[in-house]
Amino acid sequence: MTTPDVRLVPHTHWDREWYEPFQRFRLRLVDLLDEVLDRAEADERFRFTLDGQMAAVDDYLEVRPEHRERVVRLVRRGQLAVGPWQILLDEFLCSGENIIRNLELGHRRATELGSAMPVGYLPDMFGHCAQMPQILSAAGLDHACVWRGVPAGVPGHAFRWQAPDGSSVRTEYLAGGYGNAAYVFSDAGHFAGRMADLGRRLTPAFGADPVLAMYGTDHSAPVGSLVELVAGLDPADVDVTITTLADYLRERDPHDGSLPVVEGELRSHAHANILPGVLSVRPHLKQALARAERLVERYAEPFAALWSAEWPEKFLDMAWWRLIDASGHDSVTGCGVDETATQVFARISEAGHLGQAVRDRVAGGLAPQVSRDAVLVLNPTPAARDDLVTVDLEVPDDWRDIAVELPDGSRLPAQTEVRGEQLLLSEALPGDELTTFLPRIHGRELFGSEITHWSCDDERRVLEFGVASPYPSNSTGSSWRRGM
Repeated sequence: MTTPDVRLVPHTHWDREWYEPFQRFRLRLVDLLDEVLDRAEADERFRFTLDGQMAAVDDYLEVRPEHRERVVRLVRRGQLAVGPWQILLDEFLCSGENIIRNLELGHRRATELGSAMPVGYLPDMFGHCAQMPQILSAAGLDHACVWRGVPAGVPGHAFRWQAPDGSSVRTEYLAGGYGNAAYVFSDAGHFAGRMADLGRRLTPAFGADPVLAMYGTDHSAPVGSLVELVAGLDPADVDVTITTLADYLRERDPHDGSLPVVEGELRSHAHANILPGVLSVRPHLKQALARAERLVERYAEPFAALWSAEWPEKFLDMAWWRLIDASGHDSVTGCGVDETATQVFARISEAGHLGQAVRDRVAGGLAPQVSRDAVLVLNPTPAARDDLVTVDLEVPDDWRDIAVELPDGSRLPAQTEVRGEQLLLSEALPGDELTTFLPRIHGRELFGSEITHWSCDDERRVLEFGVASPYPSNSTGSSWRRGM
């Protein structure tokens, strides 16, 4: 029988916030990394992979800033693998720009500490988007590493993952999960036998390649006797080398043409549950993140780039930090406790407020250049465009009989013509049933028509909506009336 060749990767999977809020988890993180740094400095054989996300490092150094140089030394010595992500995101609940900024930020921050792990480490995402190989390849990464979502057609531990544009990366499938060796050390007396059993069990999936054994799980630290236990193993039973994930993958050929090819999204439940329920829980978090991303990406940054006299760098950086932090796979998904969801929502709201502030400051700076009898309309794209713009205006009473001439020479009818109304519907219902009617209003739309005005007559107990008629007629106005 062939002796199993095992590469043991000590690591932790650090859910920044989940079943406990961020600050409670951070206290445990600081204790864990204090211990890891001490062990790494005491024994050069010790290695540790810090979950592929710089957020854990930043959260630690905010509390222990005096330990920054210790981290730098260990990263440069190859004992501590950090980055390349800023945070381990959910790929389907944030924008593509958020994903790219996340990778850019994490890679830059890790490089400042010595080097970024050259692996697109995605150990616990709830499925993977089709463009991820394209994003990783564009960032200069040849390797990805995943667990959830891998289809049943992948027979071994690696495959070539191809994006719709044809770019691809060699992808390591974490057979048995990111904690496939998490409990091997739970009893020192049985460690040797368990390690050998793990190697033999996983060898068929790895073939001629060494077995990748991930020693770690959620919020865990390796046992203090790790190095001694591994050194005491009989190499005739199992050959174990302590390493980092980066070093293991550095030995694999990223251009191996024999690997099976998987195209597009990884959304299979064949090997691991991708937890689709997270897509529907706490929808207000998803909606808030989408709104905040639109404000920052499509309005604040373009407005500042096109018209701001100075680049509001700090404000936009703060907005992006918050958007990226909120994209965590246990954050925007809403799968944590109420305290976590509250904190995530506050973070998203701050990003939106920053986007609003930048947008409004740019628009406010341009407004004085426009005459008081005109309306300022800003196009957030660099290309000229024609589009329909809806503007709310307070119309003076003396305009009621005046037709309005537009710049192209066309004329809007006088207000008296617009308000020639007809009653489309009148319906009475008890006041406590009003809540069954209001959800029928979607923004400015009611039953397929645009709401132009509304009024509430307390004396008659009538709520009335004026809408623009969807049908051509002599009258361009109509109303829906609700009695209470």
